[in-house]
Amino acid sequence: MDDFEKEFPDFDWKNTPAYKHPGGKDCPCPKHEYIREQINFTKQVNEKGKEPSKVTLKFCPDHYRVYMDEVIPAMPLKYKILTKIALKLGAIQVEQLKYMESELCFYCKFGSGGHDRKTELPPM
Repeated sequence: MDDFEKEFPDFDWKNTPAYKHPGGKDCPCPKHEYIREQINFTKQVNEKGKEPSKVTLKFCPDHYRVYMDEVIPAMPLKYKILTKIALKLGAIQVEQLKYMESELCFYCKFGSGGHDRKTELPPM
């Protein structure tokens, strides 16, 4: 993550939608790296087992509502349609976590804020 921030010092990857990142799906930011790891894990499970595995996005209740009600509708038409098709086919699963599990939430981990975001203490 430090390497990415050194290479792209002015790029706010946490607050920029994924489709606007430099390099598209090959963007070296932590958000895209996490998605690539999920996809590679899914491919490995598919090769070993007979039953297909799915990419699962996990969200705390707040971010689940934001993703379903705000993020997907705000996507450009092409990405919105592809996302809705992937959700219908079950290629992508969206799981709603409990508040106690928010450390597993995709946006809490990689977004601009979250339940476990630490604020700096003021100087003494």
